[in-house]
Amino acid sequence: MDFLEKELHPVIEEFVNDYTEDRLTTTERDTFEEVLVTDDQLRELAFSAKDGKNLMERLRVMKSIKNASMIN
Repeated sequence: MDFLEKELHPVIEEFVNDYTEDRLTTTERDTFEEVLVTDDQLRELAFSAKDGKNLMERLRVMKSIKNASMIN
């Protein structure tokens, strides 16, 4: 699926972003996850965004370790 082809309502985009960044309250997260159960494309987008965020964080940590070892 090409996520760029699906135009999302700004509120949904904000929920995906907040879900990815773990900024939803427990109630908001539970409600959003209920929506994800019924919308395959939105679920794929949200999980891909969350996976991408995690991979970027791992890369940041690896680079900081590499840079620290080059200094010593």
